[in-house]
Amino acid sequence: MSNVPLIFQPLVKYVDFQGRARRSEFWLWVLFRAIVSAVAGTLVMSLMFSAFSGVNWQSTDPQTFMGPYMRFMPWINIINLIDLALLLPTLAVGVRRLHDINRTGWWLIMPIVVAIVGVTIAIVIILTQVFAATGSGSTLSDAQSLAMFGKVFGSLALFVFLPILVSQIVMLVFYVTDGTPTANRFGTDPKGRGIIDTPEVIF
Repeated sequence: MSNVPLIFQPLVKYVDFQGRARRSEFWLWVLFRAIVSAVAGTLVMSLMFSAFSGVNWQSTDPQTFMGPYMRFMPWINIINLIDLALLLPTLAVGVRRLHDINRTGWWLIMPIVVAIVGVTIAIVIILTQVFAATGSGSTLSDAQSLAMFGKVFGSLALFVFLPILVSQIVMLVFYVTDGTPTANRFGTDPKGRGIIDTPEVIF
């Protein structure tokens, strides 16, 4: 394991949600994922332009578009499979990074929970405003429509965009924080600092 470069250690620890991951291991994996995504995106665009080059876009024959589409789609499926294959090691290294600062891995789902709760609250508020404005059956004037749009956007900003932004900032702070310089409840310091210990591992 020690001979494996840090950037590839999440692949070796594919579904290892135990132990700790130092900042360099986590951020090198983020860099690896970014490189994979960039290469995949470039490949997709190249294949798409190649598949649809020379297509007569004014044609009304479905076969004109189905042929290039069928040649292009298998590559999309392959790239989606690659992304799916990298999901588990991404989650695992994220959990181990949180363990390194002595936090439970359940913090990883905090942005998702915040988004779900925020979207739910925003939908309830927006629907309430829409029903209140249109309940009488009368049509809205331009000024009322503009005010309604402002209320909808304000609800989305207050209950969805802002909480998600704050949660992402919190997670970023966690990810850049140095790990516990000694053993904690999730394992020994991956940097080798502190007293060697074998504490109980708790997810």
